[in-house]
Amino acid sequence: MIKMNRAEWEVRASAPSQAFLLGEHAVLYGSPALALSLDRRAYTEASKTPRGEILIESELGTYRERDGKILEFNEDLSKLAEGLKELLRKYGLESGVRLRISSEVPVSSGMASSASVSAAISKSIDGLFNLGLSVSELLEAVYSFERIIHGRASKTGPACAVLGGVIWVEWCDGEMVVSGLGYRDVPLAMACTGEPSRTREMVQGVSKLREEFPYVHGRIVEAIADIVRKGREALERGDLRTLGSLMNMDQGLLYSLGVSSWSIERIIWEARMKGALGAKLSGAGGGGCVVILHEDPEWIAESITSARISFPVKVSRRGASLERTEI
Repeated sequence: MIKMNRAEWEVRASAPSQAFLLGEHAVLYGSPALALSLDRRAYTEASKTPRGEILIESELGTYRERDGKILEFNEDLSKLAEGLKELLRKYGLESGVRLRISSEVPVSSGMASSASVSAAISKSIDGLFNLGLSVSELLEAVYSFERIIHGRASKTGPACAVLGGVIWVEWCDGEMVVSGLGYRDVPLAMACTGEPSRTREMVQGVSKLREEFPYVHGRIVEAIADIVRKGREALERGDLRTLGSLMNMDQGLLYSLGVSSWSIERIIWEARMKGALGAKLSGAGGGGCVVILHEDPEWIAESITSARISFPVKVSRRGASLERTEI
């Protein structure tokens, strides 16, 4: 993580990341989804600058813009800059902004790193300009960032970043609706392949599959939806064994949608052979991380040899929030 001199900054905010338990991809086609906010967080520090000046610094590099002219360009940060400018325009804010971003969340991991960063940015702007954004307004701001970054996007990652705890996503009258289900202590580890999770590419691939095989795609989505509903019931009654079995079923269906990979499958099967109750990809797939349900998360994280990195995680009670500063 980048070290920051907090005395230089007016506002500091953070937001949690995500473990996608059940329902990714299918949630874009009417299925519900179940996810958890994780204690690995992204952090943003913000200060006002003269009008027309945007400066974003992170471990990925630097983006600098003044009066519409790009002075330093970074492709990843340019999308955050676009989202930031849209947020400033929406609320009629004429000041420029300087941001510095750091994160405990692996990039392109399926842990919703972009949503975590976007929520930290949105919350820091809320605090910097005393906007008093409601939870729904903050969620919409993060979702706007996600659409800029990924194109078609689920509200699951933004909800995990904004609300904290257990997240439920369902469709009502043609719209995704998110709600928090409170806090649950779930023994999890994340194991990362070291390969990026290519969200836009994976979403497009599933969309193409739907065009070619609409009936088969529809049946897979229906099966995933049933698994998600049963998964929520299992989680709420603390039945981890059933939850793990449902995670394994979901992984088989995600494989059939073409979003798994050899590196993902290798981690999954190693985890299962070492006693995991459930193991599946988390998020878009194609790379990224595997979420592992195991009674001893620290042990399984240390024992997985096929992952680039692995670590135990805890469910975060706290969503996007302002942090104390020393200014």
